[in-house]
Amino acid sequence: MNDFIQMRERNKKWFDDIQLFIRFVGKYEYFGTFRFGENKTWDEAQQSIAHFKGVVRKKLFGKQGDFKLNFLSVIEDEKWEKHSQQYVPVKTHFHFLISNPPSEARLKKDFPNFLIDCWCSLQEADERDKQQVKWIYQGSCLAEDYITKLRRSSKGIKFLDVINSTQSQPIKDDFFEFYEEIKEQRTNTF
Repeated sequence: MNDFIQMRERNKKWFDDIQLFIRFVGKYEYFGTFRFGENKTWDEAQQSIAHFKGVVRKKLFGKQGDFKLNFLSVIEDEKWEKHSQQYVPVKTHFHFLISNPPSEARLKKDFPNFLIDCWCSLQEADERDKQQVKWIYQGSCLAEDYITKLRRSSKGIKFLDVINSTQSQPIKDDFFEFYEEIKEQRTNTF
């Protein structure tokens, strides 16, 4: 009986995590990894990411503009090591998924380099060649691969930065609308 309860709890956690991430599937075009020059605490990392988002907002949308991008931020200060089957401490860094800027954004160069320039303009950034932003719809990986890469199966979404993660652009996906209708119907029938 204990095995069944443990399995049910493990699967419930996994499905809860997946339901959280289903909201983000198909809303991002770029995956990035930004590193700090010095190791940061969780709170310091969140403040730096908020500062980075402020720089991006001002450059794309002006001083009074809103941050009109979908942005999912995950801060890591430990990583899963396959050989030892445990989490080990690493220098704090963050991964993020971000959508394309809307047409009214003031963008004068390619978006990945723009993001790296914005990050490197901050004091807390590490060297430019240690930063990475890539388009996620190339090669064999898909957006879903990057989203699930950020999810930690044995800890759930421990690393999700809920303060800086935003969903600002409207959803234009027929499948998502269909999914929402089904979810609403199920909620109303129970």
